Amino acid sequence: MKLVELYYSDTCHDCHDIRRILREVLPQGTKFKEINTSYPEGKERAAKLGILSVPTVAVDGEVLIVGRATKEEIIRELRLGT
Repeated sequence: MKLVELYYSDTCHDCHDIRRILREVLPQGTKFKEINTSYPEGKERAAKLGILSVPTVAVDGEVLIVGRATKEEIIRELRLGT
């Protein structure tokens, strides 16, 4: 896992929950970038990946999670389990 990107909006409650979970479960040293789709730069980046809704989590440019997710689902989708 090289780069984890969270596409979010300031007004999205689920986005803030996912951000908190990602910060908790990502291994130290993982590159984590937050892209705010409320701004033109974020909208452009999201459009390049075909992202239409938030929250969305992409790893190395591949969309893995769209919408609300539990901590367990995030761990499973990002293959962080032991």
